[in-house]
Amino acid sequence: MRPLYRYYMMIFLMPCLVLGQSQQMATEDFRQLLKEQNLRVDELEKIIQELKAKIEKTEKEDAMRKLLEEAQRLASQKKEEKAAMDRKFHSGLRQQSALNPNISLGGDYYFAYGTSKSDYNRLPSEVSWGTGRMFLREMEFGLQSALDPFSRGKVFISFSREGVMLEEGYIELLNLPLKMNVKLGEYKAQFGNLNRYHDHALPQFERPLVLTNFFGTTSLKGFGIAANFLLPSITASENEFDLEVITGGVRHSFTDQGKHNLIFVTHLKNYYDLNRSTYFEIGFSGAMGKNDPTETYRTIVGGADLTLKWAPPDRAKYRGIEWRTEFLYSNRKQQDQTISAWGFLSSVQCRLNARWLMSGRMDYSQLPWDKGLEEKGVALCFDYWQSEFVFFRFQYTYINRNFDENDSRFIFQTNWAMGPHKHEAY
Repeated sequence: MRPLYRYYMMIFLMPCLVLGQSQQMATEDFRQLLKEQNLRVDELEKIIQELKAKIEKTEKEDAMRKLLEEAQRLASQKKEEKAAMDRKFHSGLRQQSALNPNISLGGDYYFAYGTSKSDYNRLPSEVSWGTGRMFLREMEFGLQSALDPFSRGKVFISFSREGVMLEEGYIELLNLPLKMNVKLGEYKAQFGNLNRYHDHALPQFERPLVLTNFFGTTSLKGFGIAANFLLPSITASENEFDLEVITGGVRHSFTDQGKHNLIFVTHLKNYYDLNRSTYFEIGFSGAMGKNDPTETYRTIVGGADLTLKWAPPDRAKYRGIEWRTEFLYSNRKQQDQTISAWGFLSSVQCRLNARWLMSGRMDYSQLPWDKGLEEKGVALCFDYWQSEFVFFRFQYTYINRNFDENDSRFIFQTNWAMGPHKHEAY
């Protein structure tokens, strides 16, 4: 009986013993697995710390490299500036490449379509660029150089289908006594705001009607001498006065014939800074010369101009507004009468973003040889600047005349430049 009891007890306890041993083995396996996982976590943390250290080291090395490059650039720039200051000009060293002039070349093409069939509108002339086909307005070749520390020279030659023309070519003597600069050669006169602009730098395709009628499409220019004075600053931030004498003529105002055909030009400019983003200029101009081949009768042209420009310093590449207004008055004496004529222009140019500009202009002009003949015009154009060297212009112009057909013009202009002389105003 007793052995049988022990047998049953053994049968009953055997599963418990087996279960206990299984639990003990499972616990040991879990502990071993947990230990392995902890080792892996430690290894991963070690790897992460090593990667962080490498990244920090790389960033420090990049920062040090950038600082070193900037220091080297500044050092080389200072050396170049010092070398430029120490450079001496000798007549026997004119072949040095450092003395070569800046060479530029630009092209100005356009297509114009006009609704008027009148020859006055359709054919190119001194007062119109023509419509009805594609045109090469000009290829401009420019040379600019500092001749020595006291003077510089500029030459611009215009090539077109009509021939070759010297647009400007002069020497300028700098920093003379009385805060004066002197210019000698062929140049565009400092009359008003837009007269000195080359065609590719104009805010619209063509010059306003009043400037074209008074001075032609090539503007008031000639060969002569000009003096520019920097006046003492009283109320304005800057005052300049120009006094010029040129020989030559422009259609309808001054003769290009006779013994002297001198034109006397003056211009006074007052510049004001309103704030960091805004400035304006007020200018007064005058030109006087003979209007007939015998040099008997005189023409006087006076003008007043106003320029207001807003360009935020931190956003000037993307935003800006420039407003120009000019009034011109002409008094022309003839054999039996005196003719007085006037005109004005008002132009606004807005920068929409880094590439697109929009501008508009309205103008009015009486013809200087007959004030009963008059023109009124409006223009709207969009400029797309592919880069500072290439831009495309889309323009619509409407001209109303009381002596010829009205004209609606659609103009597409392509303008490009290579070299340092781009499309800036100068």
